[in-house]
Amino acid sequence: MSREAPGDPPAWFVRAIETPGESRFVDVGGCPIHYLRWGDPARPGLVFVPPSGGHAHWFAHVAPLFADQFHVLAVDPSGCGDSGRRQAYSQAWITAEIMAACDDAGMLAAAVPPTLVGHSAGAQWVVRAALAEGRRLLGVVAVDGLRYARLEQDHAIAILEGPRPAPRPARVHATREEALSRFRLAPAPLVPVVNRFVLDHIAAHSFRAVEGGWVSKHDTAQIATVDLAFELSGALKDLACRGAALYAEHSHLADETAPERMGAMNDGKVPVFVIPGTHHYPQVDQPFAFVAAIKGIVLTWIAEDNRG
Repeated sequence: MSREAPGDPPAWFVRAIETPGESRFVDVGGCPIHYLRWGDPARPGLVFVPPSGGHAHWFAHVAPLFADQFHVLAVDPSGCGDSGRRQAYSQAWITAEIMAACDDAGMLAAAVPPTLVGHSAGAQWVVRAALAEGRRLLGVVAVDGLRYARLEQDHAIAILEGPRPAPRPARVHATREEALSRFRLAPAPLVPVVNRFVLDHIAAHSFRAVEGGWVSKHDTAQIATVDLAFELSGALKDLACRGAALYAEHSHLADETAPERMGAMNDGKVPVFVIPGTHHYPQVDQPFAFVAAIKGIVLTWIAEDNRG
């Protein structure tokens, strides 16, 4: 039996990254929207939406772990990853992009409607998509992305409430190696990242070659689609589909009151809980706990529907 050398990625991660998938594009209003796809299209749909500045490969190491029971997509919104850029970004475009990817993959015609899972700013995007398109969905899961209070550690409040700076030209790195060395999670996690191999994979898909070097794939103008979104905290109970909110234990967006306060805002009608030991990026530092939490919620929703 082979053993992993110190510092090598674990076998489960290598198997997941090497799991065959598909890379596809769908046109949405003249902009090519990229998504990754795994699993049998006959299974219930599960769609992952990354944070602003993120991309589909943020989920490439966990998405195959769902493919035994789900048809899985990971979407690059416009201005992110390998999708195209727009002259102006909006939540309406992101909703259209998410639903177009679902439609292109055949999920909207499937026996079980798809579930959207959004992380950080992606949580805002999927909840707003559900407000507009909830009747076409089974549910949405917001992962460490819905603000329910003004917390002292939430440094982003001042940034999002203040004047938005003009988008800056992308920094050009002379070499790919230099670009990868500059990759950082933003916001920085409140506890150290353990799974460096996951970050290395994300970083490897975060830059593109241009004349003179390498630049980030993220269009900084896309931040215009993100705000504090306090109004979404109590919106899960009113969706035309199911809703749930998960939080990280060590997060700038939540404290120990998150389950009680979010639960009360939603009249106790939706699951709200904290994944122990995680920081703002649970799919990075605790991927198995992340997979178990999402599977537990969505498979329960499907079983409830099957009971009639």
